[in-house]
Amino acid sequence: MDRVRNYLKQALEMTRSCVVVMKYTLNEPVSRTKLEFVSDNVQQLGMNLASLQGGFRLPKDYIHPEDRNGFIDAVSLAAETRTDFTYHVRLVGDDGVVRPVDIRSLYMEYDEDYYLIEYIFQEIVQTGDGEAYNGRHEGERKSIPTKDVFREEEMSELFGCFANAYGLYSTIVDQEGHALIQPVGPDAYLGYYYDMFERPENREIFEAIKRTAMLQDEAVYSELGDGNPDSRVSAVPLVVNGVYLATWMLCAHDKSQTASLRIASREQYHLGELISGYIQRAVIAGKRGESEAEIEKQLEFEIRQKKLLAELQDVMRGNEEDRLHVILSRAAEHLDVDYAFFSLSLREDQKTVTRRDHWSPDGNDSMSALQMDRLREHFTEEEWKRIRKEGCVIDQESMTNRMRVTVFQGMARAVMLMPASTGKEEKGKVCFLESRKERVWSDSEIHFARLIGRMLAETTEIIEMEAARRKGSQTLLSIFHQLTIDVFIRENESGKVLFVNEAMTKHLGMDITGHDSRRLIPGGKEDYESYPGTIHETSQPMETRTWQRYINELGGIYNVTEIPIEWMDGRPATAVLLRSSGN
Repeated sequence: MDRVRNYLKQALEMTRSCVVVMKYTLNEPVSRTKLEFVSDNVQQLGMNLASLQGGFRLPKDYIHPEDRNGFIDAVSLAAETRTDFTYHVRLVGDDGVVRPVDIRSLYMEYDEDYYLIEYIFQEIVQTGDGEAYNGRHEGERKSIPTKDVFREEEMSELFGCFANAYGLYSTIVDQEGHALIQPVGPDAYLGYYYDMFERPENREIFEAIKRTAMLQDEAVYSELGDGNPDSRVSAVPLVVNGVYLATWMLCAHDKSQTASLRIASREQYHLGELISGYIQRAVIAGKRGESEAEIEKQLEFEIRQKKLLAELQDVMRGNEEDRLHVILSRAAEHLDVDYAFFSLSLREDQKTVTRRDHWSPDGNDSMSALQMDRLREHFTEEEWKRIRKEGCVIDQESMTNRMRVTVFQGMARAVMLMPASTGKEEKGKVCFLESRKERVWSDSEIHFARLIGRMLAETTEIIEMEAARRKGSQTLLSIFHQLTIDVFIRENESGKVLFVNEAMTKHLGMDITGHDSRRLIPGGKEDYESYPGTIHETSQPMETRTWQRYINELGGIYNVTEIPIEWMDGRPATAVLLRSSGN
């Protein structure tokens, strides 16, 4: 037994730790406490073992007076919620030395009358440069790349050579849309191209392009919308180690350049990936002391993350009833957190409603959104405005004792609160929370959480547009049912009948919904030169037009009016109104 006791003492001394167990009476203030056990090595933290064992002092009496009340409050919350937590205090020893200490609280239920809490006191060892043992070192911070990497001469020439090879215009822009390098390309349009990035009226176009490129993490090919029908742009996000640094843009302004851009954009994405990978490998090579296993794990995480973002893009525009919850839950599982929730504002029937939802592995809603209201009280008005715009990241390096007690009640160790914003409109917030273990959020995880916030916001916009479209379609269908003439709606791509009004169903003696519309109006122009065709191109909006033809199913000549519309799910469709020419 003595050998085991000596071994434990040596192990605790090596970790600069000691153990204390306190006994508390149920339904009584935590001040009603008694020392149950204390390890023999408390002297290394300046505490007097004989004084503690004799009941003359309690371990809390050694806590600095400015930290003591907060610690007692935390113990009370631990007793109420039966949760564990870690608290940072200054310990003032009998030797007069002030020591920074982590106190880890482990709740142990005992019986109906009292309970035990085990405390592990661990001294925070200061490094040579004054940083705490759990801080990020300056060398690690320096290894994180910045957008300035693209200003290097060799990097700038690389992008320029690619653009010149295709006769296109190229530049790199940061998140604010400012050019990081001088645009390059043929002189004919160079000044105009540079102006495109600086004119305020064009800023929204590039914001939309960059936003799409970031979410999809792939090249975006788009019109410029500058009045020139031949203007096109191809954009590729440059993301290194999960950090969005810049967007590479290639631009064309005439038919010849547009043809080149279609070919170049395919290679542009691959070159962008190679450049990002090159920078990332340089960053990884510069990180000293990081094991190969950790590097591989991070790369695998980012590959899974990229794949998940692509899958969630499909969820956004899919038919799943609860798309918002699917995005939240899959993001939370990917981040390996134990709680997540969102609060979003949606417009419904000209009113704004708040939709809230949460996710946890067991479906438990113990982490209430009310904790975010308490978090709001922790910051000044100016700080909170910035958080609403940029988000808030709290982890092992930034969690304060006040947050642990007053905000999270000992139930959270790391939190990411991100705005759900489309860039133009703030829709709400999303939060990911970790309570099981101490954690430092990686740059890749923070970047991912920001994208999820934007994705949730854009999904609410899609839901709002779908609701408005359904309401408009239902109103239109109701009007068609009231008409006495024959009306049906067909899908443009397949020609399938999507809707038939009551008058036509009665006229035909059957409901032809789901049938091929060519049963009524056959394809082919050989007999009817005025007939414009049955199925129209979905990429080109069809104008409203009226023409005549004989319809076998209805036994007469009819005036056919075609009106382009969108079906309830957004598919291009055509409303066909049939009036007998004899009326």
